[in-house]
Amino acid sequence: MYFPGLEEVVVKETKICHIDLENSKIYYRGYDLEELAQYSTFEEVAYLLWFGKLPAGAELERFKAELMMYRKPPEHVDEAVKIAPKNAEPIDVLRTAVSAMALGEDLSDRSPEAELVRGLKITAAMPYIVASFDRLRRGSQPLHPGEAKSHAEYFLWALRGERPGEREVRALDVMLIIYAEHSMNNSAFTAVTVASTLSDMYAAITAAIASLKGPLHGGANVDAAKMLEEIGDAKRVESWVDQQLSRGRRIPGFGHRLYKKGPDPRLRVLRKLARDLASEKGDFKWVELAERLEEYVTAHLSQKGIYPNTDLYAAVIFKYLGLPVDINLPTFAISRVAGWVAHVLEYRQTNRLIRPTEKYVGPVGLKYVPISQRS
Repeated sequence: MYFPGLEEVVVKETKICHIDLENSKIYYRGYDLEELAQYSTFEEVAYLLWFGKLPAGAELERFKAELMMYRKPPEHVDEAVKIAPKNAEPIDVLRTAVSAMALGEDLSDRSPEAELVRGLKITAAMPYIVASFDRLRRGSQPLHPGEAKSHAEYFLWALRGERPGEREVRALDVMLIIYAEHSMNNSAFTAVTVASTLSDMYAAITAAIASLKGPLHGGANVDAAKMLEEIGDAKRVESWVDQQLSRGRRIPGFGHRLYKKGPDPRLRVLRKLARDLASEKGDFKWVELAERLEEYVTAHLSQKGIYPNTDLYAAVIFKYLGLPVDINLPTFAISRVAGWVAHVLEYRQTNRLIRPTEKYVGPVGLKYVPISQRS
C-alpha cells in the first residue's frame, strides 16, 4: 500500500509522548503537558524525557550542573560561529555548529551512556551558539553568563548582555517546555532515521535541525512572526486575511497535520502566556492582533479542518521577549532537542534500520540506443 508522506504509518512504539486527540491533551511520559508548563522547568522536563521519570532534588541539581559545564562549546565550534557570514540565517549557523561539535571527538562508542552525554553537550551548547552569533552580527562580543540559574535565563542573558527579569525568564521557560516534544514529527523522525544507521548523536541532531528549518515544519513560526509585523494592527486583520485567501495563500500560524477537529491543545497555555506578557509590558497590540486573527480565520477555515497552531501565539510571545524574528526558529530547536535526544535513545533500544520502499510507476524494458543514433 502507498501512504503519501507516511501519514498514519506507525514507525515505532514509544513511551515519550502521547497526543490524545479525542480529549485534546498532550502527555510527556504520562504527565499532562499543561501541568508541566504550570509547575515544572525545562531542565526538569528534559530530564523526564531522557530518563523516564521526574528527578529528585539532588538529581535535578546534578543535571543542571552538567548542563552548565557544557554550556560553552569547544573552541573550534566557537571559532566556526565567529567566522560565519553575518548575513547567514541563525538556524544554519546552529546546524553547522552542532555538526562541528563532532570534530575531534572519538565517536566509536555508541553506547546509550555515550550518546546521552553527547545529547547533553548539544542541548547545553545551543543557547550559547545562537546568542553568540546574534551578538557577533550586531557588532558585540559573545557572553557566557555563568551566574545564570536556568537554561531560559542563560539564553536571554547571553542574547541581551544583561540579566533578564524573572517573568521573562519564566515565559521563555514555559515556551521551552511546550516546544520540547511533539511525538513523531518530521524532525524527530529525521533524527531517528539517521540514528537507525548507528550514526552518532551529532549527526542525528544536525539532520533534525535541517528538517526543522523547512517552512512546512519549524520554519512556519518565522512566517507567523513576519505576518504579525506585516499586518501591524488588529484593525487590518480582516482585509489582510481576505486578500490572502482570495490569492489562494495559506495563513501562517494556522493548520496542522494532526489537529483537524479543533485547535492545537498547546494553545491554551500559549494564549494565556501571551496575555500575561502583554499585561506585564502594558502593550496589548500583538496579543490583540493574534486573538483577532484566531477569531476571524477560524470562522472562515474551521470547516476545512484548519485551526490555529502554536506558531500564532509563539510569535506573539517571542515579540514581547524582544527576540529577533530569525531567532525564533533556533529557539524552537533549543527546546525541541530534548525530544530529539529522547527519541534517538529510545529507538536505539530495539534498533532496526529504517529503510522504506517505494512504488515504481515508470517505464520498463527500454532498449539502449547508442548516442550516435539518438536524435
